[in-house]
Amino acid sequence: MSTQYSRTVKDSISKVDTVVHSEQTIEEAIAILRKKHINSNILYFYVLDNEERLIGVVSARDLLLKESHLRICDIMISKVISLKENHTLAEAMNILQTQHLLALPVLDDEGRFLGIIDVGHYFEESVDVANSQQRMQIFQMLGFFIDEGTPTSTLTGYRMRMPWILCNMVGGIACAIISAIYEQVLTHVIILAMFIPLVLSLSESISMQAMTQSMNNPPPQRYGLMRILSGTFSQSKLFALLALTSGLVVGILSIFWGDGFGPPIIICVSIFVSIVITALIGAVIPRILHHYRLDPKVASGPLVLSLADVITTSIYLSLATWLLL
Repeated sequence: MSTQYSRTVKDSISKVDTVVHSEQTIEEAIAILRKKHINSNILYFYVLDNEERLIGVVSARDLLLKESHLRICDIMISKVISLKENHTLAEAMNILQTQHLLALPVLDDEGRFLGIIDVGHYFEESVDVANSQQRMQIFQMLGFFIDEGTPTSTLTGYRMRMPWILCNMVGGIACAIISAIYEQVLTHVIILAMFIPLVLSLSESISMQAMTQSMNNPPPQRYGLMRILSGTFSQSKLFALLALTSGLVVGILSIFWGDGFGPPIIICVSIFVSIVITALIGAVIPRILHHYRLDPKVASGPLVLSLADVITTSIYLSLATWLLL
């Protein structure tokens, strides 16, 4: 990511006048706010203590409708999502997007209120940040580092890309070896060979979707590995539904090739089993890498694709051999 998006939010803070103090009554707070002649958009009312530390927020609805003698501390919401002044602009944009907020308060190291980051003011930059991050992730998932504006030598580019190409080559060779082992079933049931590209494509596609979703929603670092994995397996219902639909559609269509019901059943069951397994692998690998503080964007793509190909080919041909020969 460029330096433009890695700068800290302290250089981009907007000052606001919509602050009230916890010990004020609603009547006192409204009177003070009116004297400030606020002309900017009012997003939130921030509650400070006597040392100017942020301790909560108050909605405009409560200020207007609650009884005027109530104190601000009695109606405020104490749980507030905030930023430290050393957070980056990219981190701020990500929180605004994921939490669906209009603004984020910025605090210093002692919790004192400094101002806000306004989503309206930074909307254009947030789009640029998102596009930059998405572009970076797409290349890194393919095993390709990019550093915008930094030229690299031929040898450097070769060293950066070749390991991931080798990973894909290993997966392809492994699939070729598996196909040779099960050559007999492919020779006797030609329709199975015809559907290999489609079966592999389905497993690859859904496993990569699972991997991408997993990388966009990494688990908190403090969670244990088993809790991280259990969160991943909770998606198994979705994977099973996708797998079942894909298996049934392809299996039913393969009946029209006129080779009996055996091959279509093999194709249907193989697609279902392989998609469920490879999708779970695609979701688990980034989380495991993240848990061990490794970069999931770089290692996940080639690894997930290779495993998806090898596992799918093994399931497809071994199941066919077991049931048809």
